[in-house]
Amino acid sequence: MIVHEADAPAAPANALTAEVATRRRGILVSERKLLLAVGDALLVAAALVVAFNLHSGPIQHAGLSIPWLGAGTVTAIWLAVALMVDAYDLRAAVSVRAIFRVVATSVAVSSVVLLVVFFAVPYGVTRPTILIWLPLAAFAVLCWRLLYRRVFARAIFAGRIMLIGDTDTRERIWPQIDGHMAGLYETVGSLDPADAGAGARLGAAATRREADIIVLGADEEIPESLFAGLVDCYDNGMVIRSLADLYEELTGRLLVDRLGQGWLLSLHQRSETSRLYRLFKRCVDILAGLVGVVLLAPLLAIVWVATRVEDRGPLFHRQSRVGQYGRPFQILKLRSMRVRPGQELRWTETEDARITRVGAVLRRLHLDELPQAWNILRGDMSLVGPRPEQPHYVETLRDSIAYYNTRLSVRPGLTGWAQVNFGYGSGVDGARVKLSYDLYYIKRQSVALDVLIIARTVLAVATLRGR
Repeated sequence: MIVHEADAPAAPANALTAEVATRRRGILVSERKLLLAVGDALLVAAALVVAFNLHSGPIQHAGLSIPWLGAGTVTAIWLAVALMVDAYDLRAAVSVRAIFRVVATSVAVSSVVLLVVFFAVPYGVTRPTILIWLPLAAFAVLCWRLLYRRVFARAIFAGRIMLIGDTDTRERIWPQIDGHMAGLYETVGSLDPADAGAGARLGAAATRREADIIVLGADEEIPESLFAGLVDCYDNGMVIRSLADLYEELTGRLLVDRLGQGWLLSLHQRSETSRLYRLFKRCVDILAGLVGVVLLAPLLAIVWVATRVEDRGPLFHRQSRVGQYGRPFQILKLRSMRVRPGQELRWTETEDARITRVGAVLRRLHLDELPQAWNILRGDMSLVGPRPEQPHYVETLRDSIAYYNTRLSVRPGLTGWAQVNFGYGSGVDGARVKLSYDLYYIKRQSVALDVLIIARTVLAVATLRGR
């Protein structure tokens, strides 16, 4: 619940001062993620040292040195896998079930990757050492995660937020964010920028350090008196953030309801500085397209025979899709549905009766998407980007959802940020949620984000998730 400062009873100054003096500063989200990652890294490296001792004998007696390159490789791979399986999603860090799931998945994936890596290039770390290290690392990280949940997820470590926003921000927008803040932040009050005394109250709050973070709810110009109070807050060590920025951090989505001039300018500035990124991405697309076409060739014969046995329809399915800047192109897929000439267009459902038995297998394994390697090679699509939609749906959605056309400013992708976070969603409501993820990707697209999306896609395919 938000306490609006204008309605709150005034507390004695000495009481406020005493409360602030004993109230420790909250831990911010970025600091929590860093804390988890550093703890993971130290324990994973320590577990390898112990495993090396157990397998090779005490280091000081054996005359051996720790394989630091191997230790660094092990730690880096563990952290990369942990990032891939959402181990640093702070909502999962406070759930016992999620903690066990994250650690178990990290162990399973890391074991496969490490055994392959050290089989090719040993780095002084043998496979028996890795097999000893895995349970040690799993136990150490599990204990650390449970300790974090027990200690750092307590309310005393929650960051304190003061919101500056109008009635609509407080009553409609803020509840959407508040649901994602459990154990991370607490709202200690709010100010309406239109109130005459808001600046003075903010200045007093700065002096008493009543909050760790000041959240600005709107892009419009801030009154001079309120701006002076914000400067006081900054000078007293408080963090100043926008509502949209906080929402992005907590959800991985854009707050589409509150997109303003700042968002549009950030897109323009990024487009001016990302030419090297776009060139690199296109080179990766060409390489991925070539590899995909090579992998596709032996699969076609098997799928062709199975398809002919079931319903004698065509092997490929071509469909018109809308690409970058609204340009249409023909997407290529292995056919997974029965052919029904003249059938009315409708959203595909998770349990769609039109899907054939062969098609169900193809979709489950995501093999029906492989022919899109040709679209990637041609430049119609990219490896990573918003998924392309049919022209009929684009026409419908651009009229129903604000900023829907903005997702057409980049090449559509084989996989995307919406797919690895939201999964399968149909209808206008599902499209609205996917758009918020797509716009987040467009705003923050980078090599690091692309690698994360590809890694999570590989994990989803390997574990048969997503469709």
